[in-house]
Amino acid sequence: MRNRIFLTVLAVFGFSICLNAQPSDNPQNQLKIDGVAAVVGDEVVLDSDIQRDYVRAIAQGFKVESNCDFFENILIEKLLVARAKEDTLISVTNDQVDRQVDATIQRFLTQGSEKEILDYFGFNTMNELKQDLRGIVRDQAYADEKQRLVTKGLDATPEEVREFYEKYKTELPDVPEEVSLSHIVINPIIKPENEQKVIDDLKRYKKEVEEGASFATKAILYSDDPGSASAGGLIKNVKRGQMVPEFDAVVFNLQEGEISEPFKTDFGYHIAMLEKRRGQELDIRHILIRLKPTAEELSETKAKLDSIVMKIDLGELTFKEAAFKYSIDKYTKYNGGKMMDAQTDEDRMDRSKLPAKTLSAIVGMKDGEISRSFEDEFNNQTVVRIVRLDETISAHKINLETDYARLRNLTVNSKRQDILMKWVNSEIHDTFVSIDEDYDNCQFRMNWRKEDFFTPKKD
Repeated sequence: MRNRIFLTVLAVFGFSICLNAQPSDNPQNQLKIDGVAAVVGDEVVLDSDIQRDYVRAIAQGFKVESNCDFFENILIEKLLVARAKEDTLISVTNDQVDRQVDATIQRFLTQGSEKEILDYFGFNTMNELKQDLRGIVRDQAYADEKQRLVTKGLDATPEEVREFYEKYKTELPDVPEEVSLSHIVINPIIKPENEQKVIDDLKRYKKEVEEGASFATKAILYSDDPGSASAGGLIKNVKRGQMVPEFDAVVFNLQEGEISEPFKTDFGYHIAMLEKRRGQELDIRHILIRLKPTAEELSETKAKLDSIVMKIDLGELTFKEAAFKYSIDKYTKYNGGKMMDAQTDEDRMDRSKLPAKTLSAIVGMKDGEISRSFEDEFNNQTVVRIVRLDETISAHKINLETDYARLRNLTVNSKRQDILMKWVNSEIHDTFVSIDEDYDNCQFRMNWRKEDFFTPKKD
């Protein structure tokens, strides 16, 4: 069965990044000097984008039939993006983009160190990687929204799911062992004297800069922000709504050259200096110092979370109630702490792909049991976490009884693909499309060259 779901550029970023994988020595796989491969409406596709992401996709185990097939998926995405930007019903906010970028970076950091991530993707700083991701994530959000509007209202009946399963069951992959998990995450109990030390350090840096020291040097030496520290704390082109509200409230009230007093956000304490204002767009430098718990504070926090587990075990509190009352994970605290797979949006996760600390926490546990509290990282901060093993699903051949929800999603996606292909083919006629002659040998599914009356090739 041909892959029925478009493989987009973001999909390459979203799956395991295989840090040891390197592009092939085959000259056909080497990146060529950058040029324009295609233009779709106002959207440009670069040769380097195609080659880079094709090599990464193959290295990560994606089944891509050919470079041309991958190229056409990008053309389809660019058409969706172009039409989405013209659609007044579609809006993509900075906050939406930044949340997705942060979530993506967090997934990367569960699979390797910051240096390994930067080396793999070819960036010098985390800020550069984030900037690159922002463009990819923004385009993906536009494409997703347009695809949602084009294919809205689709569902699959039980009979359609059964027919899909019967048609493709010999080609569907086996399901590895999966687990369903819930968690509660809390911040360490930071003592006032520890917090005050951070504030005092930032006040000292501010005073030294005002007396002639370099803010950029201080940021390189002391800032805990992985995205900007190596750039001297510099963040350019900051617009309202791009940062957390507490940050905006401070920096947009600064004068050029002015340094703020220490202020707190969810990430820790900051001082910020306004370098340049261009209307409602700012270039700023900042120093972030995260609140780093001592061993004693971590021990006290673990004891607190273990006492919450004891109340759950005694029936004084349900796990759902505890998650709502105590967890700082705003994406799970309202659904009983239920963790979701970011790639599938399902509450079942491949056990072998769990972060190391989570995997270690559930070793030897039975369904329904709760782990002891353990130190972990969440949003680039040290936290304390417990995990409940809700259910273990053994490795198996995909089937209707166990995997109905997954099969239903695959069925809906198949229907969505058919509708989307028809929509793309009809939109091509009214869209400016230019494809470089280097791709003349590609046999596309759609009539991008607008040669004759054309119908999509059947799978």
